[in-house]
Amino acid sequence: MRKQLSTLILAAALLATACSRHAANDNSVQEATAQALETWRNDHFGLFIHFGVYSLLAGQWQGEQVPFYGEQIMNHARIPVADYEAVARSFNPTDFNPAQIVSLAKAAGMKYIVITTKHHDGFCMFHTATTPYNIVDFTPYGRDIVGLLADECQRQGMKLGFYYSLPDWHFQGGIPRIEPDPATKCWEHVNQVYSPLEIVTPELEEYIVAQITELLTNYGPVATLWFDMGLITPEQSQRFRQTVKSLQPSCLINGRIMNNQGDYMTLPDNGNVASYGDIYWDNPASLYGTWGYKSWIQRPPVDQQINTQLARLYSTVSHGGVFLLNIGPDGQGRVIDYEQQVLRGIGDTLRAHPDTLNALLRLSRQAQQPQTIQGITSTIELTPANGLYHAAIDGTGYMSIEPHSYLTWQLQLPQGGNYDVFVIYDPQNNDKTYTLSCGQSSVSGILPGVDRMVQTGYLGTLTLPAGTHPLTFDQLHRSHPLEPLGLTLNKIILRKK
Repeated sequence: MRKQLSTLILAAALLATACSRHAANDNSVQEATAQALETWRNDHFGLFIHFGVYSLLAGQWQGEQVPFYGEQIMNHARIPVADYEAVARSFNPTDFNPAQIVSLAKAAGMKYIVITTKHHDGFCMFHTATTPYNIVDFTPYGRDIVGLLADECQRQGMKLGFYYSLPDWHFQGGIPRIEPDPATKCWEHVNQVYSPLEIVTPELEEYIVAQITELLTNYGPVATLWFDMGLITPEQSQRFRQTVKSLQPSCLINGRIMNNQGDYMTLPDNGNVASYGDIYWDNPASLYGTWGYKSWIQRPPVDQQINTQLARLYSTVSHGGVFLLNIGPDGQGRVIDYEQQVLRGIGDTLRAHPDTLNALLRLSRQAQQPQTIQGITSTIELTPANGLYHAAIDGTGYMSIEPHSYLTWQLQLPQGGNYDVFVIYDPQNNDKTYTLSCGQSSVSGILPGVDRMVQTGYLGTLTLPAGTHPLTFDQLHRSHPLEPLGLTLNKIILRKK
């Protein structure tokens, strides 16, 4: 019976994907995505939950503390599939309390929750017809964790998203695996048996599509599908995106679907925040050097942790991003006291100083639009301060971005005219050709880079029409999509002829 169900699920998924090849390009899908992106960015703060079989191990295997990420202990401790299955058989998180978790997220000022539906270990925290290796059919707990949380989110008016791992270390149709070498330690050969960066076989691709279909069909509205890791082809990325958008057009997809198929970019784990201009992005952050629960992790004082995470929240929001802060319930499903105190402390501070976050939100919106420069004199100065840096994204991989790709300004001229263009800059590379453009009019020239000191270069004469128009300063040619601008701009002087 289960095999028949799996076949039906796969057939339905294939049909949905075929239908979606047209739907993915439909204007209604694009409009739904655009609206959802604005709402999501305005929400600015979410709760990440890493919870699974790994939580029960608490960062230890066979009496030893295992370094690195707790949620990847199957890899780091090189646990054979059969032994990990034995752990899963005893997984019984009776202390999992979805009402408490949703209330805790709301108390922290968070607007949505993302939970791990399946991590790299392949264990499903939802009831699926595709495999018995799930929380309902494989464990004494026998209840659908994702379903319980989805029901509670709907009761309390909380948005819910799903983390989904593309690699799967348990799936039998995945890549072949070697036997672990017990003579080496995990820090000597981190990905000896399993890896987060594994190809998705055709069999695994079908399995993923079937599970995505279940997740977007059985649990109500899904705010975001947060893909992670794997080495997937452009065709696979497109298929996964089309499946999502055919089922829930408003469900946002993060950039780790790769191959430029995401709706928003995701920073590297605990990544450095920068100003990414007019793109959508989130910042996934953990409280310490793990995402899944570890009993022995060193935890800083609560007050220090609260201040650290508030600073990261403020920095993320002020630069136009969304902050996704993680907790890791223990093996019984309980949110440990420490993490409860941190989240409540963050919420207390936000409520005590509501104007701080609102001011940062206003700042981020202003930073996404360059001020209008009034060209009422014969000389006009364009600087990074009165313009806007734009980021370039090459979402073919795990995370690819160049925050200083090119610059734009908004210029208002009462009368048109011809302007000589001078660029004052500090070169970072050898000679490069740059261009300043306004609509169909542009001027290009080589800016030398032989001397690493401030220089003045002349690009030529640019014709500017009357009215309000954007100006763009960029390289004329790039060797790759993420090549930086290649100079530190002091200012561009436009002098009317």
